[in-house]
Amino acid sequence: MPEQHKSTAPDKPASGGPEDPSAKAGKGEPASAPRESGVLSLDQIKLGIGDTIQLQFQSDVEPSRCFVTLVGYLEGQSVIVTTPIINGSLMLVREGQDFVVRLFSGKTAYAFTSMAKRVTNTPYPHIHLAYPKEVRGLVVRGSSRGRINIICHATAEGGRGHACVARDISLGGALLAASEKMGDVGKPLTLKFRVKIGDAEHVLVLDCTIRSVNASRPTVDEKPTLLHGLSFENVNSQDTLVISALLYQNMISAQEVER
Repeated sequence: MPEQHKSTAPDKPASGGPEDPSAKAGKGEPASAPRESGVLSLDQIKLGIGDTIQLQFQSDVEPSRCFVTLVGYLEGQSVIVTTPIINGSLMLVREGQDFVVRLFSGKTAYAFTSMAKRVTNTPYPHIHLAYPKEVRGLVVRGSSRGRINIICHATAEGGRGHACVARDISLGGALLAASEKMGDVGKPLTLKFRVKIGDAEHVLVLDCTIRSVNASRPTVDEKPTLLHGLSFENVNSQDTLVISALLYQNMISAQEVER
């Protein structure tokens, strides 16, 4: 039987906008917690061919997480993804190997467990993952923010570089603290920083627009800084998945601290 490929494209997450608290200078409201969207079937998610998917290996040998591309799926049979490539080389994946699969569609992060049913290089390297019985979803609104403290590098219009620190992040934007003004409201900015999700490190390079610039209210021991509210522009699916994983990771850490 020929494999049926689903081609419905997911909605793209909103990029910035006035409803994004990260684009409003110095607002200190607590981040809105993502909410559980329930248990679904994979077919209900309406994935699109070419969507980015994250595989988390249930092993201490291989790199713990990597990104692959959705090729297609047949309900009740398998999910077909490209074979992971690490440092330019195809990763060795064994049939029967277990994974946690994560993906992002619309404004919801999804996860399910699976295993490699078939690994083949013909006619191209790809893996058949076992079709999941259920998928769990977690809604991550574009305005949901995670408090962070990540050193970044920003390149302003004209090519001037600035050292800065990201204070919080959302799917739609971020709040940066810098010792000097990095640009006027409405001007473009390129933001580069590293994030660690589990054991995997990811480098994000994001096109942004400056939405606000305001002076911070430092404590006695702090130096005055300028807070820049940014909105992200044209974020690709892989970067969206990394940011949503960072938000989810921060939410889980906060819940563990409260216990």
